[in-house]
Amino acid sequence: MKNLWKNFLTEGELKTVGVVACLNDDNKFLIIRRSNIDEREGQWTLPGGHIDDKDDSIEQGALRELEEEADLIVDPGDLGYLGQSGPSKYYFFTQKWEGSVDVTKPNPETDEIEHDDWKWATIEEIKDIDDTEIPIYLLEKALDMSKNAK
Repeated sequence: MKNLWKNFLTEGELKTVGVVACLNDDNKFLIIRRSNIDEREGQWTLPGGHIDDKDDSIEQGALRELEEEADLIVDPGDLGYLGQSGPSKYYFFTQKWEGSVDVTKPNPETDEIEHDDWKWATIEEIKDIDDTEIPIYLLEKALDMSKNAK
């Protein structure tokens, strides 16, 4: 019964993705801007990426991506499940991490710098961004979860 989570991985072109919404004490979310390495240059996103076979779970893959993209480390116990967007994109939420945001480190697999900027933004500020696929309804859910946790 080990690794049953792999049943949720998508085969073929569509890859399973894990995303982490980090919410600070000012009710702002960490967003990062994609660099010039692909067609989504300049797009603001939440930290996340493809889940690999080497990941022990979708959550672990999302946390690995958060560390690779933003240099933040989160204990799996501090991660909450927000929901899914489409058949293969899983969103998580945290208010606890270690480290300081740094998007300048290259991807350990490709040696490319995937993001060139970052900022903390409110939901209203994120709504005003033209080029983003960030699901506002999941950020609203994260805010509700944070209020209920207090």
